[in-house]
Order: sequence, then C-alpha cells, then structure tokens
Amino acid sequence: MNGFVLAHLTEQAEKARNEAAKLLAEERQNKHKIAQQLQTLQQYRNDYAVQLHQQMQNGIASHLLSNYRQFLASLDSAVARAQNALVDQETKVDKSQQFWQTKQRKLASYETLADRKQAAEVKVAMKHEQKLADELSLAMYMRQRGLR
Repeated sequence: MNGFVLAHLTEQAEKARNEAAKLLAEERQNKHKIAQQLQTLQQYRNDYAVQLHQQMQNGIASHLLSNYRQFLASLDSAVARAQNALVDQETKVDKSQQFWQTKQRKLASYETLADRKQAAEVKVAMKHEQKLADELSLAMYMRQRGLR
C-alpha cells in the first residue's frame, strides 16, 4: 500500500474515531442529565409522600387525600418513565462505546500498518547504507593494497 493512500486512510479513520468520541460524549452527557432528572423526580416524590404522611397524622380531608394520591400516582408514572429513559440512554451509551471502540481499532490497525511500513523503509535504507559503507571500505582496502 502506498504511503499516500495509507496516510489518507489513517486521517479518515482518525476523523471517524473523533466523531465517534464526540457522539459518545454527548450520549454520556445525556445519560447524566436523565439520571439527574430521575433523582430529582424521586426526591420530589419522596418529599411529597412525607408531606402526605404528616397530613394524615394531623387529619386530612378525603378530597385532599384523593388529590395527594393522584399526584403521587402521576409522580410514580413520571419516575417510571424516567427510569425507562435512563435504561434506554444506557443502551445508547453502550452502543456508542462499541462504535467508538470499533473506530479506534480501525485507526490503530492503520497506524500499525504505517509503523510497519516505516520500519521496513528504515530497514531498506540501513541495508543500502551498509552496502555503500561496505563498498567504500572495499574500495579503500583495494587502494591501500595497490599503493603499497
């Protein structure tokens, strides 16, 4: 594979890996936001349940009790939706992580090819230099033998 093509492929793989990293970061950020929203909802639901319990200890009208229960039911529904959203987002994060890893492996393989190509070129250059050094040494030896 010629060096220009390999460099181009490596550059494209690096761009793809970077895009995958951005996507992964966004998905993780979304997961964090959803987790925070879930925590807020759970805390709000718990606070409201404590209020209801206190009201019940002090005595509460039946229509207020019904309102509290309906509101708690709607909070429970919101918590369940948020939990489902968090599970869905965790799946997205996992898929994004796998996608990034795939792109990272592809980039690493191109980098490995480039390293091997460079090592082979260095080896060829060193052999060439050694050959020239050997020829120069032989020529000097022959001159010395001829001069004496």
